[in-house]
Amino acid sequence: MGCYIWGVNNKFNEVLNMPRSIAEFNKIKVKDLQKIASTMMQQYPSLVYIQDDENLKPSKVRTNGRRTELVEHISKWEQLIDKKVKNEKPIESKNKETPVNSESSYSQSEKERLDIAKKFYYSTFDKDGLTGLREYQLKLCKSDKYFLPEYATLVARARVLIESYANEKSPDGKAHPGTIQKIRVEVMKKLKEIIDSEKDKFNSVNDRTIVDLFKDFEDDLRGAFKDIGAIKHQLNKEKNEKAEEDVRVINAFEFINWAIERVSNLPKSPAKWKEICIAIMLLTGRRQSEVMSSAIFTYVNESTLVFQGQLKRHTDELVEPEKIPVLGKSAKKIIDAIQWLELNNKRTIPTERTSEAIQKAAKTSHNRCSRYISETITKLQILCPITNNKNWIDENGKNRFKGHLCRQIYAQICAELFKGDNRKKRAFISRILLENREAALNYDRDIEIKDIDKVKNLCGSFSE
Repeated sequence: MGCYIWGVNNKFNEVLNMPRSIAEFNKIKVKDLQKIASTMMQQYPSLVYIQDDENLKPSKVRTNGRRTELVEHISKWEQLIDKKVKNEKPIESKNKETPVNSESSYSQSEKERLDIAKKFYYSTFDKDGLTGLREYQLKLCKSDKYFLPEYATLVARARVLIESYANEKSPDGKAHPGTIQKIRVEVMKKLKEIIDSEKDKFNSVNDRTIVDLFKDFEDDLRGAFKDIGAIKHQLNKEKNEKAEEDVRVINAFEFINWAIERVSNLPKSPAKWKEICIAIMLLTGRRQSEVMSSAIFTYVNESTLVFQGQLKRHTDELVEPEKIPVLGKSAKKIIDAIQWLELNNKRTIPTERTSEAIQKAAKTSHNRCSRYISETITKLQILCPITNNKNWIDENGKNRFKGHLCRQIYAQICAELFKGDNRKKRAFISRILLENREAALNYDRDIEIKDIDKVKNLCGSFSE
């Protein structure tokens, strides 16, 4: 059975052996190798060509690619693509679109949150005793006013509905403030979906659209939960203080070294994807769903990548690409490993680079991968021995060696090696993880890297 590779005519040629040998490449002219490489990059946008520490675009590869680098890249790509072709299985329903508001696309909890969002939008005073955003906008149109008293009632009732729902779902009848805030954010996302599908049905009132009304409602509801936010902040503070009293002093060298080896020697079997994912998580400090879905990495140098695709922000705005440090001088290997995951059909790529599409793909990836990642990472705790008579199993019987720990180890090491003398530790952690200061606290607690000098020998330098 033949495999398909690129010929000099820019079309797929069926041949018996793939990838080609070095001897076969030596028979091809440089200008034809340039043509082959640029065509492959256009066919597979995830492929990255690095020459003289620079990411070259297909057009530049076509004119400036050198034989040595061309052969190296094309040979590697053919191996990856050969695996992709062999592993691909057609899925009949893969390209079928599910309408945004189709309830069949939601889990039970999502349906419940969607029902709350519908109340905020579709409720009418006569039927429900509450004026939803739809009826409110219509009333504004008729009255030509900027504000009506029904709006304040809606904001107050919305707070009650969300908090009551959260408490009903809690086993002890009192939801954690963080859970309440999370549900509020999720309900607002569902409400935005409804607004986006209905916005063309309304005229603007005093130059304000129903989208403007939604933004005001979202801001005012956030303000209505301000006390919940304060309680959450206090609880997190107490949790952090307790965690800092329960520090595990660890040796991380073997874990880092294992990760470098994994991305440097990509396995033949796609079944090893879980280890590749964990290695990238550790060396870049990115989350599982970022590695397996949203992340775009651009090469800068051996210890620096530009990262795009930050998740877990309570906003629909995309986070701007930022330089991040990479452990183990492994930046180019990370690029290769991401391509390996993608060409082995393990990544869930967003259909477009919008907040909604990125979040949707990340959720699909999380549901698809998280259990397997969790099972695999537990087996790796032997690579991270604790040196101060603690255990990875805590007093509640929970195993603390989880995916979150990769991000935490990364943050601790980077802060020690790269922050410089003029930067506070938590400010630097906040910067490289693209988190706010409060969230960054979660990564500056309960572990301490003992063999940091040994780890330093594996790493390069980083400058912003």
